[in-house]
Amino acid sequence: MVGEVRRLKALVEGLICRVEALEKAVRGGGNVSVKVEVPRVVLERRPLDIRISREELTGRIAMLVEEGFFDHGKTSGDVASELIRRCWHPRDLKHIRPALEHLTMLGILDRTRERRKRGRGFKWVYRKAGDLEIVDK
Repeated sequence: MVGEVRRLKALVEGLICRVEALEKAVRGGGNVSVKVEVPRVVLERRPLDIRISREELTGRIAMLVEEGFFDHGKTSGDVASELIRRCWHPRDLKHIRPALEHLTMLGILDRTRERRKRGRGFKWVYRKAGDLEIVDK
């Protein structure tokens, strides 16, 4: 019991000292400064080399991008027609749309949703991405 009283007395004295120090800082015109650090996020863009064979469907579509085919918006049907015209089409035309979406994910193409001219609904239109550089090796 006596030990407990001594511990409480020491605790109260410590608190009194801290309060007096705070009062002295406030009354005496002491400067209280608070520093807050805010993290800064820097997004760095570096070129990424992607190798695509000209024998693959994605490589053939990338060749169309390089030739300027996608300078104006094209639908997957337009791409299929051009691939058929050049005899580059796959056996199953259902692979064209996933290839276009893959090139969109890689940043080679941009995809936008546009209203159809006739009828209802929307269509996906693909265009060449703005800062694309194709290197032939």
